[in-house]
Amino acid sequence: MTTERRILGLKPETLFQVFKYSIYTLIFINLIYFLREEYVALAARFPDGIGFRHAFDAFSQSTDSFAWLVLLLIFELQTYIISDEKLKGVLKWTLNLMAGVCYILILQALMGYINHMEVIYSFVPHMRGAACDAVGTVSSFAVDLYEFPELTAENCGLLTPGATFFNEPLNAFTTAELLPYLENLALTDVVNAGTWVLIVVVLWIDIFLQLRGELTEKLYKWNGVLKAVLYATLIACCSYWAWLGDLMGFWDALLWIVAFFFIEMNLFKWHEAVPADADEEETQKT
Repeated sequence: MTTERRILGLKPETLFQVFKYSIYTLIFINLIYFLREEYVALAARFPDGIGFRHAFDAFSQSTDSFAWLVLLLIFELQTYIISDEKLKGVLKWTLNLMAGVCYILILQALMGYINHMEVIYSFVPHMRGAACDAVGTVSSFAVDLYEFPELTAENCGLLTPGATFFNEPLNAFTTAELLPYLENLALTDVVNAGTWVLIVVVLWIDIFLQLRGELTEKLYKWNGVLKAVLYATLIACCSYWAWLGDLMGFWDALLWIVAFFFIEMNLFKWHEAVPADADEEETQKT
């Protein structure tokens, strides 16, 4: 009699599922963090208040994270939890409708990242005297994409004449050293978000064809090559955030890459199981 292998008292498959859903939980915690970060930055980014038109710009990170988290859970349901026999009719169209709403929010968030990048790229050299003379007129000092501490007599000395940049839409100063950092972060946000959109398009094609029984080995492999290139781009963005010292950006990006690795594993097992199921049905018929 052979004893079943266990790790920490759990079956390997159970331990794997615990790890997977722990990653999903950490992503949810990051969503709360981003929501708070953007809320705190509202006063500096939108001093005149925000209407519906700017809502997605104001909360592009948290909207993006929320939509992706819901979409991640939908993919988990489609590729692992719900069987093919049940994934049809009202349930199928309900999930498709929810996914469609997520796609819209993701595209809106991408536009928010693009708009935010355009704002960050609006810094121009400050040519009107010392920065300390603008205390009370210029509201903040941009130190990160979503961090705008108030410009005061204590911190204005960090802004030296000839090396200070002013952003009219933000009504904020930054330094010559920080400006490339801000611009690179904003650009990386856009590249990262755009790459994720492409990944989800390819993944949706995989799932759509898999449900129809039309995902051939050749097409599955070509889609895999394309996704490998896209995931490599995401890893590059993740590594770049780490190199810049943006540890939160690095951590969040790493969690999402790991989370979608689980979805890819689900899809692989699902795709591999279909031929076996088909062979079993054929055997039963004969």
